[in-house]
Order: sequence, then C-alpha cells, then structure tokens
Amino acid sequence: MSPALLQATLAFCLTLFCIWALTPVAMWCGLVDAPNHRKQHAGSIPLIGGIAIYVALLVAALVWGQTQGKAQGLETHVINTFLAAGGMLVLLGVLDDRFHLSVFTRVLAEVAVALFLIESLDLRLASLGDLLGVGKVRLSDWLSYPFTVLVIFVVINAYNMLDGMDGLLGIIVLITIFAFHLLTGLPPGLITIVISAALVAFLISNLGLAPSIPKTFLGDAGSKLLGFIVVALTLSVTSQQVGQVRYVQPITAVYLLGLPMFDMAFTTLRRLFSGKSPVRADNTHIHHLLRELGLSDKRALLLIGSAGVSIPFLGLMLARANTPESYQFSILIGAFLMYCILMSQAWHIARKRTAPAETNRATIEDSSVDKT
Repeated sequence: MSPALLQATLAFCLTLFCIWALTPVAMWCGLVDAPNHRKQHAGSIPLIGGIAIYVALLVAALVWGQTQGKAQGLETHVINTFLAAGGMLVLLGVLDDRFHLSVFTRVLAEVAVALFLIESLDLRLASLGDLLGVGKVRLSDWLSYPFTVLVIFVVINAYNMLDGMDGLLGIIVLITIFAFHLLTGLPPGLITIVISAALVAFLISNLGLAPSIPKTFLGDAGSKLLGFIVVALTLSVTSQQVGQVRYVQPITAVYLLGLPMFDMAFTTLRRLFSGKSPVRADNTHIHHLLRELGLSDKRALLLIGSAGVSIPFLGLMLARANTPESYQFSILIGAFLMYCILMSQAWHIARKRTAPAETNRATIEDSSVDKT
C-alpha cells in the first residue's frame, strides 16, 4: 500500500472511530447543538466533527510528519507550528461551542493564533502583486504584519460563517483543496491527504449516509480549523517564507477562497447597510437564502457546490492563460459585484415570496386572540 493511500485510510478510519467514541461523551458534557429559531434540525447533535478531524491530522503528523515534511521541502517545525495553531483554534471552538464565548474573547484568541503563526514562521504578505497595472503593490514591514493578521482572521471566519447546512462546508473545503493542487501543480501532501480523507468520513456522519455512524456537526472547532488550514495553505504558496518558492500570485490565490469570501463580504455589507452589527449572527447567508426560496437542502447544496467550483475554476483558467494580475483583480471585482446583484435580487424575491405566508400567519394569530 502506498504511503498516500495508507495516510488516507488511517485518517478516514480514525475520524469515523473518533465520531463513534466521542458522541456519548459530547452528549454527556453538553457539547451539542440544540435546535432554535436559527437552527432547524431534529434533536441535539454532537459538535465533535472538528475534534475528530484534528485527531486524525495530529496522529498522521506524529507518524509521518517528519518524513513527509522533508519530502516536500518543509522543515519539521513548520508542520508542528500549523498543528499547534490549529490545536489552539480547536480548543477555542470547543469552548465556544460549549460555553458561548463573547465576541471579544473569540476575536482576541483568533488574533493571538494569527500572531503565533506569523511569529513562528516569519510568514507575512509583503507584496500583493501588480493589482492596478502600474507596478507591484508592496507592503512595508509595519503594514504587512497587521495585514497578514487580518487575512488570517477574515478567512477563518469566512469559512466559519458558511457552516450552516449539512455537508456544505466539508464539500467547499474539498473543492478548495482540489483546486489548490490544480492551481499550484503541487502533489497532494500529508496535510491535504489527511484533511480530505477525514472530511469524507465526516460527511458520511454529517449527511447520515451510514445508519451505524452517529450524525455530528463540525462545530466552531471544525469550521475554524478548516478555515485555518485553507488560509495556511494559501499563505504558504503565495509567500516565499514556506518552501522558499512562490507558486501563485496573491490575487490568483484569492480565487481559491472564492465563495466563502464572497458570502462573508456580501453578508457583512448587507448587515451594515441595514444598520445591523456586522458580527451579529443572523439568517442572511447564501444557504439561508436558498431555503427562503423554497429549495430543498439537497438542491441548495448542489447549487452552492456549483458556485463553489466556478470561482476557483475561473481563477485556474486565468492563471493558465497567464492573465495579467491587474486583469485578474478587475475580473474578481466584477464577479463579486455580479454576485452581490444576484444575491440582492434573490433576497428581494425571497422576501416577496414569504411575505404572504407571514401575513396569513399573523391574521390567524389575531383571530385566535379575538376568539379567546
């Protein structure tokens, strides 16, 4: 059996085992997601998917990390740093899932993780490329540091926000990893092999594909871990600090992050224009919209997955055609504006569609009160 197949098999089996073993523990200690006005699912679901994935990654790194790191031109401390930062986020996510930490605490902890990654690897975005067609946009040392922190923080939370429908985030991350290898030309390595196999195992649980495997959610621990893995991989190929080679330009790498970034940016702008807090959770993400439009979860998942494929594929075509960075930037902005227009119109239709039902419900309630 090849090392890659062995790694994938171990990650797959270990993830399923952890899900089976940790489910009663999660139910006992209250690490579950109960249904409410925002979460419409049956019963309390254990939030252990992220823990199971991290355990699989940790075990694989302990077994193969040193060998695989050298094979890919990475020093052992690079993988150890990624694991340590990921572990911090998993711990943060577990505490948040169980005790519902304040926004300030979460932000502070995520910034601390970003600082740890930057300091440990000296990983900073010093150049954004030729975005405007007038020369490379270079960031000074005092600006590149906070900018990299912001990038890490934003991507982690973009993936966290998208986790609101069974199977959605897992499928989007699998698409991102596949596009990552197509775009960079790098062969699958330990981290991407293990994460992909672990995600497939998690999806079996999350989508209820095997009756013997309990249904679980990723939880904040899982969504933040996956967001971190994606941004860490992206930074590693857009800077020269890790691997000493820049495989893709920063603007091209943004296409990899596609849908999660589009969804986060549109939702944040929509909240601001509505006079709401940009960090307050609500039902305004793309998966909420498709439900409002009356689509089943399966059809919504297929539609969102198609959108998730289209943006990285667009970036891949532009990169293969050697499109200038300024053109890539303009096309990305145009694609986002088109996304905003489509989403705004779709929300308008969804509100008109649900308005009669809400009016009828209010009328029935008023009639009941009068009779009483």
